[in-house]
Amino acid sequence: MMTHALRLKLTLIPAIALLAACAGNPERLDAPLGKGFARSAGTTPAVSHIDRYEVLLPARERLPYQGRHASEFGTSLPFAPGSGLSYRSTQADGSLLFWGIGDRGPNGDSPRIDINGKLHASKVFLTPDFVPRLAEILVTPGQQARVTRSIPLSYDGQLASGLPIAPGNTGATGEVALDERLQPLPFSPRGLDPESIATDRAGNFWLSDEYGPFIVQADPQGRVLRQFAPGKGLPAILAQRQPNRGFEGLAITPSGKIYAAVQSTLDVDGKTKNTARFIRIVELDPASGVTRQFAYPLDLNDYARPGDTKLGDLVAIDDSHFALIDQGLGKHGMRNVVYVIDIATAEDISTRQTHSGQALEYASASELAELQFIRKQRVFDLRELGWEAEKAEGLALIPGGIAVINDNDFSMQTRISGDKGSDAGAYTIRAGQLSDRGSYQLGPNGEPTQLWLIHLKRPLQDYFPH
Repeated sequence: MMTHALRLKLTLIPAIALLAACAGNPERLDAPLGKGFARSAGTTPAVSHIDRYEVLLPARERLPYQGRHASEFGTSLPFAPGSGLSYRSTQADGSLLFWGIGDRGPNGDSPRIDINGKLHASKVFLTPDFVPRLAEILVTPGQQARVTRSIPLSYDGQLASGLPIAPGNTGATGEVALDERLQPLPFSPRGLDPESIATDRAGNFWLSDEYGPFIVQADPQGRVLRQFAPGKGLPAILAQRQPNRGFEGLAITPSGKIYAAVQSTLDVDGKTKNTARFIRIVELDPASGVTRQFAYPLDLNDYARPGDTKLGDLVAIDDSHFALIDQGLGKHGMRNVVYVIDIATAEDISTRQTHSGQALEYASASELAELQFIRKQRVFDLRELGWEAEKAEGLALIPGGIAVINDNDFSMQTRISGDKGSDAGAYTIRAGQLSDRGSYQLGPNGEPTQLWLIHLKRPLQDYFPH
């Protein structure tokens, strides 16, 4: 349980640190890499041209850092608003406004930690006081894209946290959070890992979360109004998500229904992540609380294992058609494929089971031949357009095309070396030390936040599945 003193610390430190970052020159922007803007011709039949921006950041939005790896990062890390993207409006001068969102903060993979003789998965959190927040992004066509402000998320007057939820609670991942010295950090009852953002007609935000997985409604000030969780407003089976692979994409249709896509296959009883042949997309009617579930079919011929598939973001075109990103390391390299999908004829699988009464994730190909899946139609692979980032995690519709943004992990990466090479899974942490003469280092990955405006030759309606 979090003490009052710790709550106060988590509440005050981010505010103080952000004020310190603003001191002296609050409007200073990061220098762009290269020119910060470039236009290129489309290289696929679907694309006319692409406007590519590197998202600039005011100094006040950077994350202050003075830890043991400061020689690598300097005194701060960049905020990464690319976990989700939502188009807001086009201004009178032609500028475009978007909402972006950051996830749970700078964190990296780390070896399992030995606690009282039991091994636990772990993650290193470089700035553990980070507060998940929304970002307003302004694009001045042909010039620049920049974050103009951010909104921290909060629960009942207390700031949200990116730290994991304690074991035994809904949304717990089984991970132990570690500081940069590989010492355990406290769990947080307000842990949130936001991955997508959309707005309703009232101006409220709807967010997807990987921890729960949760669907969260927040007001325009970032205050959480409602949280839907497995067994508490959402189907209980969603608790079988793989750790860190909860809800990734979220969309609101014109009728006001919410759709959330699990990032990858469910791992029912720890047995199905690499045998399930579909990913669940959930429909929530926020007015009635009624839910439905649909099966998104995997590109099984393109991935070595079904569990390698990851959905990026999801955006509504109308009440039954959506665009989404299907990505991951495939048999022939990274894929970041944009599809248009249609749920109009898809079967509600909420009560569907195998012939033997198991979860549908256990179903064989012959059993699933009877199922009406979501229909899909490929538009293009971002890789064909020159996309190099691993994670295309934000997708939005703009006039005449789509916008895509990457999650650059707050420009952080981890490096491990030692007697057993560079595989984190080969080492164990005991009393803050790695086994087998291991060394754990954190440093920048050199990847900027990129926002691409992809202008299409034809409307997305021309790609509706038939």
